[in-house]
Amino acid sequence: MAIAGIVTLLLLALFLALTRYRLRSAGPQNSASATPTAAPTDLNATQQSEGCKLGTYMGTTRLSHQPYYVAGEEDLRGGMTCTFRIHSKLPLFTFHFAGHEDNTFGDLDITSGTSSEVVQTIENSTDPNSIEPAAAKSVLTAVDANFDGYQDLQILSSCGGTGNCSYNFYLYDPKTKQFVHNDFLSGLTTPSFDQAKKQVMTGSNLSAYDSVGETYRYETGDRYTLIQKQVSTWDRSGHTVTVRTYELRNGQMELVDSTTEPE
Repeated sequence: MAIAGIVTLLLLALFLALTRYRLRSAGPQNSASATPTAAPTDLNATQQSEGCKLGTYMGTTRLSHQPYYVAGEEDLRGGMTCTFRIHSKLPLFTFHFAGHEDNTFGDLDITSGTSSEVVQTIENSTDPNSIEPAAAKSVLTAVDANFDGYQDLQILSSCGGTGNCSYNFYLYDPKTKQFVHNDFLSGLTTPSFDQAKKQVMTGSNLSAYDSVGETYRYETGDRYTLIQKQVSTWDRSGHTVTVRTYELRNGQMELVDSTTEPE
């Protein structure tokens, strides 16, 4: 009887031990199902985002210790990287401005897709001190400036106190796979683009009321034809403003409207 009792106690202890083991084994699984793990970061989605981002300056010199520092100015010494899709059938292009210790941008290096090979370098002529209060991220934008379905580069060069801005334009050539400087577009003041009408509008402010606005129509062969011009003239002594509108008619710019109103 004593031996039977001992055997019974041993079997009971073994049963309890096995029960505890099963519970411990099932515990983490139940916990995992109740608390899902965080989804992995979509690195591809991050890489596909477009736009410009300033890099982080890794040096030790404070920006405020730079000569001619102005409170509130951006730190450009870490450079800037922009990503744009030039065409739906082309990989993303990456555009990188190196940062200089004098808080300016260096030349623009261009790479395509995931390759680190520089396929083109564009000399940078942007003076950060001449574009304020425009943000550094606005220095480079992508726009279809010749309406061929490929995005082109619009690089901010300078902005004046009257709001006039000048740009350098580089049009993408699908044959050479290079961005080619366009002298005509680069000579326009504060241009904007109407993709539906294939027109380029410009605006130049000479004073509070003196201004000139022009509209160009895109023609085959990368030509732009002036089709409308509006000139605003301020008569300071008479305190009036006259707006004259000219349009292209029969190959000539003709005055089609003139309106004078108090300033």
